[in-house]
Amino acid sequence: MNKIYKLSIAALFLILACRVLLADKEAKLDDWIQKIRLEKNDNFSQALAHYSMGIIYDHEEKLEKAIAEYKEAIKYDPHEPLFHIRLGADMLISKNPDEAFKEFDEAERLDPDNLQVKFLKALTYTTLRKFDEAAVEYRSIVEKDPGNLKALNSLADLYVIEEKLLEAADIYEKLLKTKEGTVPVIYFNLGIIYSKLENTERAIESFKKALEAEPDYIEAYLAIGVLYETKKDYQNALKFYEEALKIDPLNRKIYRHIAEIYYEAGRIDDAVRNYEILITLDPRDGNSYIDLAYVYIREKNNEKGIAILKDALTKEVAKKKEVQIALGYALALDKKYDEAIEEYKKILKEDPNNPKANFFLGTAYERAGQAEEAIAAFRKTLEIEPNNAEACNYLGYMFAERGENFDESVTLIKKALDLDPENGAYVDSLGWAYYNKGLIDEALLELLRAAALMGDDATIRDHLGDAYYKKGMKDKAIIEWKKSFELDNTQKEVTEKIRQAE
Repeated sequence: MNKIYKLSIAALFLILACRVLLADKEAKLDDWIQKIRLEKNDNFSQALAHYSMGIIYDHEEKLEKAIAEYKEAIKYDPHEPLFHIRLGADMLISKNPDEAFKEFDEAERLDPDNLQVKFLKALTYTTLRKFDEAAVEYRSIVEKDPGNLKALNSLADLYVIEEKLLEAADIYEKLLKTKEGTVPVIYFNLGIIYSKLENTERAIESFKKALEAEPDYIEAYLAIGVLYETKKDYQNALKFYEEALKIDPLNRKIYRHIAEIYYEAGRIDDAVRNYEILITLDPRDGNSYIDLAYVYIREKNNEKGIAILKDALTKEVAKKKEVQIALGYALALDKKYDEAIEEYKKILKEDPNNPKANFFLGTAYERAGQAEEAIAAFRKTLEIEPNNAEACNYLGYMFAERGENFDESVTLIKKALDLDPENGAYVDSLGWAYYNKGLIDEALLELLRAAALMGDDATIRDHLGDAYYKKGMKDKAIIEWKKSFELDNTQKEVTEKIRQAE
């Protein structure tokens, strides 16, 4: 038995082994077997042996060894495009796109009509976020093979990434006309696109067709539920969430949506029950304790909310710091400022640069009347997060209230507005800063803008009343103060202003 024959048999066995292991449909087995048998090509046999070993190493996820084998295969036979394709694919996986392109370009030169190469090039461009170049490759595939569903799907997905939603929708609609048009994922993707285009009715219709094609498509139930929830059609939203629960009764995301709907609908007991289910399903999820506590806090039951958060901290909950911050916030709402401050200090002892803890520490100090400590905490927050709009506004407003650091006050509030231009509370802060500096015309301009943005807000109406009064417009001042008192009848200072003005 000569050497060439031995190599040929070895190569054939490797090919057959790989075919069994991987069902490698790319391998042109008949052509290669003929090439070995008829040409007795020693170099090709060597190349094939290395290529086959590369496939085996790929199957074993030994990427470096696979790459080495493909390179050896190319040394023996540089004219086989599939060797270059395999090497390029592994180069792409190993995050070496330049080398991947080099191999794909060579494979395309050797076999210009190979659509697989174009697909891999498109994938590489997508990985590099070169979406225009990727689209060119996909369109090239579709021009040569108009029915190529894989390329059409990928091109549509690419358009979605680029926010070219109408182009993506057009492709998906065309796909629906093919014999495989009932594929539920196509309907689902089309639903996502119509959702982004704010065409809610067509989105719901598409998701429902996805369910017709695949009745257990839980993501479609959830998507429809979310759309109805957004429309505040809570009855239909609950209907689809409950259908989703039949498929996955332990899905925590669904229970969270249901709990939120019940709260918005004023069904507090049902909201509580669903948050309690969430805690039962995962007793370590800190967010569920926070959400349940806030239900009670918003219902003016601070004591119950505080108890829930304290109970959470006796357990090994995830997101412990967030629970501590929530507890501090609840304690401050209950005017237990010293306890709130201590809770924030516990966090900062372990994590001194926690921006949330520093910010809420500042708010607790401010409400406790410890202005200097509050200012220090807000400055620390801004040292950590210079673009924290809330901290900029809070500190700027504090300075305005205290009648000090006017220039810094305005600078801070304007920075907050740069970060969040339509925030009515920040506009009110700017107006109040101008008021306390005696710039009444400028103050009125900003306070009126704040009222337009925020509507009925007790603080803004009170500030507007003060500004009108300073301008000598007593009647308008009284109207604004009365509006303020209607919105919050606990304001003794406002009643006194009205009494004195009348």
